[in-house]
Amino acid sequence: MADLILSTATDAGPDTGFGQFLGAAAKVFAVLSGITLISMALMSLTSIVGRTFFDAPVMGDYELVQIACAAAVSLALPYTQWVRGHVIVDFFTAKANNTVVLTLDAVAAALLCVFALTFSWRMWVNMVDLMDGWDASLMLNIPTWWGYAPMVPSFLLLGLIAGYHCIKDIRSLRS
Repeated sequence: MADLILSTATDAGPDTGFGQFLGAAAKVFAVLSGITLISMALMSLTSIVGRTFFDAPVMGDYELVQIACAAAVSLALPYTQWVRGHVIVDFFTAKANNTVVLTLDAVAAALLCVFALTFSWRMWVNMVDLMDGWDASLMLNIPTWWGYAPMVPSFLLLGLIAGYHCIKDIRSLRS
């Protein structure tokens, strides 16, 4: 896994300039996702051991896991798109020529770009509403918008990477 994260090229070839920036940002987000997952596992372990042996679980562990899980998944999405690791149903394109595959990849990347950027924008709007309303979790009184904070830049980066891949695929079609 470390080799995959540290590699500098995608399956579409080496990137320069803005592409390198997107790749580096995606890798940072992926590492943050991993750190979040490890922290979540350690916190769950601490809570289970505390609950089982000492009758002292981590207070609000479910709330913390919910927030951390949302953060971890959203932080992993940009890197998954960067390495083109999303699930692709290639049953229909297994015998298709490269032009058809690149066209479908470009269309899929364009749709993902629109979805991710729209989702990022709407998450931002909702996060601001939650901040203004002082909405908080039940047990720990954690501001609800904290769960949205890592998701907004994650989906923004996902949208930028998908748009970059769309443009790259279209350029590959033209050459």
